[in-house]
Amino acid sequence: MLEFFRRHRGAFLITLTIIIIISFSFWGGWRTDAGYEKKALPTDPALTIFGREYTIADVQRAQTSLQIAQYYMQAYELPSMLMMLSSDGGFDGGGIDRLANLFIARHLMDEFGIRVSDAEARAAFEKLPSLQENGKFDITRAQRLEEIANSQGFESKHLLGIMKDTIGLQKLQDLVTEGYVASPLAAEKQYVSASQTFKGGKITFESETFKKAAVVTDAEIQKYYDENKDTYKSVEKRAVNYVFFENPKDLDKKPLEERQKAQNAQVQRVNTFNDLTLKQKKSFQDAAKQTGAKVETAAAFTEAEPPAALKTESNLVGMIFARAKDSKVPPEAVEGTSGWYVFEVTQIDEPKQQELAEVKDKIKETLLGQKADEARSKAVNDARTALNAGLKAGKKIEDLLKEKKLALEALPDIDVASPPQDVPNAFLIAREAGQTAPGSVSKAVDYDKGTLLIYVSAKELRKSPGAADRRQEQARSLSQQERMSLFHAWFKKKHDAAKVVNKLASAA
Repeated sequence: MLEFFRRHRGAFLITLTIIIIISFSFWGGWRTDAGYEKKALPTDPALTIFGREYTIADVQRAQTSLQIAQYYMQAYELPSMLMMLSSDGGFDGGGIDRLANLFIARHLMDEFGIRVSDAEARAAFEKLPSLQENGKFDITRAQRLEEIANSQGFESKHLLGIMKDTIGLQKLQDLVTEGYVASPLAAEKQYVSASQTFKGGKITFESETFKKAAVVTDAEIQKYYDENKDTYKSVEKRAVNYVFFENPKDLDKKPLEERQKAQNAQVQRVNTFNDLTLKQKKSFQDAAKQTGAKVETAAAFTEAEPPAALKTESNLVGMIFARAKDSKVPPEAVEGTSGWYVFEVTQIDEPKQQELAEVKDKIKETLLGQKADEARSKAVNDARTALNAGLKAGKKIEDLLKEKKLALEALPDIDVASPPQDVPNAFLIAREAGQTAPGSVSKAVDYDKGTLLIYVSAKELRKSPGAADRRQEQARSLSQQERMSLFHAWFKKKHDAAKVVNKLASAA
């Protein structure tokens, strides 16, 4: 199981980061019936698991241990395993379920007599990649880690505790799935499916061909407009006045004192302008005149198509369109790519209903696309059905293609496991061809310009260096996956039996 997480840790880390961020926001407090917020105390109960109560302090400590494991120790196995065990969603509470899984796992380790010695934990700790220097354990890195842990209220024994949880959970899985090995036949089938080379060709159904043949009448356009009229409205536009305070140039070439002076002068100009509009209620023009700033004007524009001067200022444009239409308070300065902006919205053009004449071409294009997709889908399905039926009846592919007026474009021999990069859509083709029996036509393969059908004339497993090792790896990998699935199913039953109660969630 550990090897599986090492291989896929990138995807897990993104998810784990989100989980931990969400979890941290949970413990601030809860709202009482009286309507005011009551702060949660460390001694308040947070979870009940197997009839035992865990306090907020217990949960926070568990959460901190997972953070230290992930961010500082780079020991990803424990948080990853706990996340995987909750992959079915768990009960409400996001990352809280992962913490509950840790308490459940500890309970089960005790129940089944699983013990991890200090020596085992220390040996695993010293093998952590984050603590290696030139392939050897680095005591200096370990000391820095201990200092970080101490700042979080953790001691050396708690770091070993993280390793004990990791090893213990692995031993628990080994105990539950002891002796299980994936079927050799299943492993061989998987290896053959992933390693074979196929011969054949492709039949192409391009969207543009069907689009050219499609016909859309004025009546159909009118009907579509009537049914979707509310979706055809002009885009909101806004016009603004703005002042730009450019950052001082060539700061890196100036002495420190001169650099600081230039930066302070810019900050002072921006603050003075803001004070005039925000505190002294001066008009935009008066504030600009008083500070010697130049007022620029941008005629009404959409958020998607700002004027040339603002095209690179996505932050500013976003703020312009995010501004409430009825706001009376002047906006503060907005940082741009090379300076600061202050703006005022001078005009708002609300979205308006568009007449049929304005959107007729757009609707026609939409309907042509729909008709082309329908026609292409029908042609693909009809062709696949007819070709496979004919092949099953013993007919030759050449005769069937001629009968259906279809063209088969030969493909180079493609290795399913590593499709050639110079063949367009090779990955999509190989994936579907790998699931298609020789002498038959594949399911539809959609790509950016239409749909393909793949005719597989033959498959062969070619001899290659290292084939024996890859077979063993395939069998080992399949066993790992199936053992993990068995353990997950077993753990889920134990999770259900634990009758987990999230007390703070019920109090919110």
